[in-house]
Amino acid sequence: MERADFDDSLLVQELPLERIRELLEQLRGDAAVETAWELGIHVDTLAEALKESAVQRRSVEEENRHLQERLRHEHQEYVELRASMDELLNLSEISETISSSFDIEDILAALMDLSQRFVDYESCGVFLLDQEHDELHAVSLRGSEQLSGQVQTQWEDGIIDWVMREGHPVVIEDMETVAQPDIAEHSFVIIPLLVRSKQLGIYSLYCPKPKDDFTAGEIDLLGVLANQTAIAIDNARLYSDLEKALEQLKDSQSQILLSSKLAAIGELAGGVAHEVNNPLQIILSRVQLMKLQNRSAGKVVDGLQLIEDNVKRISRIIRALLGFAGHHGRDEDWVSFDIGHSLRQAFALVAHQLEGRMIETDLECEEGIPELTGNVGELEQVFINLILNAQNAMPGGGKLTITVRRDNERVEIRFADSGVGIEAEHLERIFEPFYTTRADEGGTGLGLAVSYGIIEVHQGTITVESEPGQGATFIIRLPLEPQQGEEKEGDD
Repeated sequence: MERADFDDSLLVQELPLERIRELLEQLRGDAAVETAWELGIHVDTLAEALKESAVQRRSVEEENRHLQERLRHEHQEYVELRASMDELLNLSEISETISSSFDIEDILAALMDLSQRFVDYESCGVFLLDQEHDELHAVSLRGSEQLSGQVQTQWEDGIIDWVMREGHPVVIEDMETVAQPDIAEHSFVIIPLLVRSKQLGIYSLYCPKPKDDFTAGEIDLLGVLANQTAIAIDNARLYSDLEKALEQLKDSQSQILLSSKLAAIGELAGGVAHEVNNPLQIILSRVQLMKLQNRSAGKVVDGLQLIEDNVKRISRIIRALLGFAGHHGRDEDWVSFDIGHSLRQAFALVAHQLEGRMIETDLECEEGIPELTGNVGELEQVFINLILNAQNAMPGGGKLTITVRRDNERVEIRFADSGVGIEAEHLERIFEPFYTTRADEGGTGLGLAVSYGIIEVHQGTITVESEPGQGATFIIRLPLEPQQGEEKEGDD
């Protein structure tokens, strides 16, 4: 019997008080009345003391029970507080990951690691929405790859769309496991990834427990983690877009600076070339006349021949200068053309040189590219110039690969060689007039400058990527529909 149920009657039963009284009655006959009376008083006092002790004991036991109950309550509060602190620490961890990294892979890995601490799952994955094509793509998977197929089925059945419209986590039973008693029940937890009402995708977990076994706290916590992740994904995308925009801005600034420099040099070069060309032709004609008049004087003819050769070389440079300065490419010369055919035509003109240098060529042209508009002759001049540059970069042979593909509203043409590459200090100046690394071999430094001008007239861009010893890649981007004549208004 519990001590809390103890009362006075039990105390009386447990103590032999009645027997003591009987003995006292017997003593009255044999002893003095005063002694018996005094002994009775002491016995009564003892009984009262015992009753008072029992009352105090019951009070202590009641207080002890209250203390035990309070202790259990405070322990429960401590456990709940500790759990809340763990949740806050985990949330702090993913927040720190989000704030310290714009790498989506790192963010998603942190999400999956933290989810495992709260919910036991067999597989999970993040699937982002491609709204342009109305598709759902897996960007990160952990566990069985079957989850991707299961989510795709849910997408086709409209379940995913419903969850995203609901805007909060949903638990769905896996009916295949429910229908088989020998297999433990499984469930899908589908959490929408939303940022400012914008649908990014979903976070899905496949868990080995029934739907009803999930607690509200588990689902709410997964929802908080998913919301943090959605914000991180959106921020990472914005950061990536910002980086691309900054890179494009830098490229545009470089193009503008180079265009301004080329325009100024071109104007100067055009004036100089016109002034030099006429007296140069006079010199050339006089030298040729003197050769005819002095055919019998061998040494004189040799000297005159040397003069004629150098005058012709100067004349070629003057013609290149005029081409560079003139930005020729009149509107009436612009026609529609097949870019693949033009490249094959350029290849045919220099094929014998490439074969002689043991250079392997490969032209890969994407199908379905529409015809471009422009001055075919000038563009083929650019193609030939880039092919010959690649040839010079591979004196011991190698491979030149030209690829053509559509890039939105532009066509991208890549000339990639396996040559010696370009040093970093040359890359920034490679399109400048008269800048050449082949001066000893007769290079004038005008080929790439002229090519740059031609591509600019066609409202395109030409850039280069290279590392020493790793070859070089020249990249031309031309618009599918250039604004004809727009670039020529200020040429006069």
